[in-house]
Amino acid sequence: MKRLLLGLLFSIATLSAGTAVPAPNQAVEEKYGPDAALKFALSFRGQRYVAGARNCYPDAKGIPFSDTENIIPMNESLWTPLELATDFTRRMTSLPEKDRKRGIIVILKTERCCTKLFRACTVATAALEKRATPLAAEFLIYGAWIKPRDGDKPPGSLKIETGADAWKNDAVRAYGFEQGPGATLVFINPADASKLERTDALRLGLFEKEFIANGGRTPKLDALLGKVLQELRVFVRTGTRA
Repeated sequence: MKRLLLGLLFSIATLSAGTAVPAPNQAVEEKYGPDAALKFALSFRGQRYVAGARNCYPDAKGIPFSDTENIIPMNESLWTPLELATDFTRRMTSLPEKDRKRGIIVILKTERCCTKLFRACTVATAALEKRATPLAAEFLIYGAWIKPRDGDKPPGSLKIETGADAWKNDAVRAYGFEQGPGATLVFINPADASKLERTDALRLGLFEKEFIANGGRTPKLDALLGKVLQELRVFVRTGTRA
């Protein structure tokens, strides 16, 4: 019996020595962060590259929200700031305080540039989904994939979306989407459904060339998220905007 026990202990020690035991947060680090975000964005680029061509990545695809875990697709009953704030409250009340988000991000995109060098909609989606900055985890994110809006000035004036998607024209107007600088990002205070900030992928450096150069890091997005979170903390403390 003693010999059997010693043999068992030896086997366990041998297995432990030959198999690395991951750190508690290793799986999270592999799933999220700059490396994960960059890898996720590039995985939709396809294998072919045609130098000098307008559509230099002919096999590239945009990132559908069905392929994301952390971006909730908006719909005709869930797109206005008030509807999102109500949905946010419903979701957060079922979570422990430590797991609750602090704010809302809305992302509207067309993915027109997914086959080109810019790829701003794809990069913005990947950066939020894979938390290129850890501050993205403090927000509940909602998204809408819309049709290209060339000549749509003011935003939402052209009734490009029809049928079941007609609500997207109103969403474009409400969030001020403009075709050209990549995805539009709008930040909402869930406490009163007010809009705190509006920006786009170009301003945040969320396009492929800069994304690769930064190794998937997003310093401008990180700074803006920090600013929005500070505004939300002031609102919670004082009931007024900073």
